[in-house]
Amino acid sequence: AIPETLVEAGAKKALQDMSDYLKAAKSYSFHAEVAYDDVLPSGQKIAFAASADLSLRRPNGLHAAQSSDTGARRLWYDGKTLTLFDPVKNTYAEEALTGNTDQALEHMINILHFTPPLSDFLHEDPARALGKQTRFGFEVGTSEVAGVACRHFAFVDKLIDWQIWIEDGKVPLPRKLVITYKTLPSSPQYAATLTDWDFTTRLPDTLFAARVPASAIRIPFMKTGQATPAPAAK
Repeated sequence: AIPETLVEAGAKKALQDMSDYLKAAKSYSFHAEVAYDDVLPSGQKIAFAASADLSLRRPNGLHAAQSSDTGARRLWYDGKTLTLFDPVKNTYAEEALTGNTDQALEHMINILHFTPPLSDFLHEDPARALGKQTRFGFEVGTSEVAGVACRHFAFVDKLIDWQIWIEDGKVPLPRKLVITYKTLPSSPQYAATLTDWDFTTRLPDTLFAARVPASAIRIPFMKTGQATPAPAAK
């Protein structure tokens, strides 16, 4: 095991305080503005942008909608069915699934090989999700993110370096996340600024029920060992 002393106590506590704050909420939603790199075969980095809206309602409601320069995705989970829709290609995949939001996320990531945007902040314990591979961590200092005073922390994992800005004060919300994929060629980055946190608006059942156009083509989820599937009629 890696000695915990390699992560500063203050950094560890701040991450856990943020996690506990989110864990205590019955539901919440937030918006993210994202900048990310794509690396060409030549090694040149190309900058792209995305925006995402994410909602969680315990114990088993998830909704994510992301639009980017390179595509779009919408995700719904209502405790019974998991649906992923591509509005650009007008295709969707659907699978019966029961369990809470953590079980749904683990199934998506490990079985379906699809990671929802900023899924660490949708886990029951975001600190554990973010820091399970962390080797080193420390507080960099303070800075503002979109006008909000934040504490800035930096962490080192085996495959990535990551930084998080957590709102300073009694409401320790995550305000920014930056990931550097240091083992990939040209070390591409992913940066997300998190705004519009809402813990009070009631999230209705309809938000977590899939809304897929009748014209959409159903395709299977790709799972480990599967060949490329042929589209199936809806």
